[in-house]
Amino acid sequence: MKKVFSNSIILAILCAMLLSLTSCDEYKIKSNEKLKYYTSNAEDDFSSLIKQYNKKCLEKYDESYQIEIIEFENNDDMYTKISTEIMAGEGPDIISLDQALPFEKLIENNVFADVDEIVNTYNSNIDFNDYNTKIMESGIVNGKRYFVPFFYCPNIFISTQEKLNEYNLNSTDFSYIELSKKLSEEKDSYSLFGNESDNYSFLYSFIDSYVNFDDKTTNFDANVFLENIDYIKSVVNNDNTDVNTYYDVCDSENNGCILSTPKSLLGGSIGGVKSAYYNIFLQDKTPIILPNFNDENKITAYVECGIAINQKSDKKDKALRFIEYCLSEDVQEYWCGSRSDKGFSGTNQISLPVNNKAFDYAVEVETNEEWDHNEDGEFDEKERKFSENVDSIFWKDYLGIIKDISECTLYDYKDLENTYYNSSVIGDIVDKYLKGDISTDMFASQITAATEIYLTE
Repeated sequence: MKKVFSNSIILAILCAMLLSLTSCDEYKIKSNEKLKYYTSNAEDDFSSLIKQYNKKCLEKYDESYQIEIIEFENNDDMYTKISTEIMAGEGPDIISLDQALPFEKLIENNVFADVDEIVNTYNSNIDFNDYNTKIMESGIVNGKRYFVPFFYCPNIFISTQEKLNEYNLNSTDFSYIELSKKLSEEKDSYSLFGNESDNYSFLYSFIDSYVNFDDKTTNFDANVFLENIDYIKSVVNNDNTDVNTYYDVCDSENNGCILSTPKSLLGGSIGGVKSAYYNIFLQDKTPIILPNFNDENKITAYVECGIAINQKSDKKDKALRFIEYCLSEDVQEYWCGSRSDKGFSGTNQISLPVNNKAFDYAVEVETNEEWDHNEDGEFDEKERKFSENVDSIFWKDYLGIIKDISECTLYDYKDLENTYYNSSVIGDIVDKYLKGDISTDMFASQITAATEIYLTE
């Protein structure tokens, strides 16, 4: 009996081991079938979006449709890994626009798949006419849709007429050149945006507007560039922003900054910018919206979140399911903060959805929002009249800006200094120019040469 009992135990153990090995093999297969995404920050908005998708996708698909987030200790390690794998015809299946990669060169080397082809191949129900046309066009290069934007933000600044009055300026014929001149004449301490990062984004956005990455041309020798870049240099270099101080565009005296980006106003969502309008009016000031500095005074926008698909990926069908999820009306509403009426307002770090219906819904939600500004739990007649007045001005200003967007860039304004082109191609030259080590003409000549080498070699 003892021997039989022992054999039974051994048999049971062997069966358990076999089942365990089978389970491990199944897990390995599932893991290998999953999409791969590389990041050095698994807590950012895009990674959070993936994590939500990984939970929801199981309602329709099996685990192989999930996305494996592979986190690296730092950006250098991640980019080295991506570069090495891409050169070997491998790499992650999906690539985020947040990553500081040489996207222009990667396009030339056929690294990215044409999403339109994938949509047609796998009979997707995505119709890109259902999304903001100008924003979605930013993902098309040479007739191919290499990038799919999910969320965007108008490239604008918020200020007050009272703040501009301090420099004898007004919103109707506002000029950044005149602002620079006034700041230089005043010789007073000032903070342009309330933080150094936005100062550099302001500078780089102007520089980048003189590069046509599609046509591989530059216009840094234009007189309008040479004149205006000096004004921007002056206003950035003379900025006295204190890193230990909080600046508020509503404050015209102590800690006030001159301009604010939508991102610094409660994250940049419609509700965030609208709340800023309310706060400004409550201080008996007049909010204004100004387009970012460009020589044609155009209204532009930038992509906050979007992806490309690796051409070498053998899981393009699964990547397409992720795109369908991200572009869906519910998900777009959820992440741009307009689902507060349903228990969750997404994130205040994502501004506007590309989905037209989701955008309309976000506007509807904010239109019906009651503003209890004295926080007494009631919405009285005085507050109603105040809200109606602010609403009428806000929607006229804000929706007018959205309607007039003429073009969109793929690169997120808040992180513009760290794009591959700005950090690795022209970054050192820009630093020398700001320090006064080279003249304006030399600066224009050097960034022209560096850019042409980058674009053509």
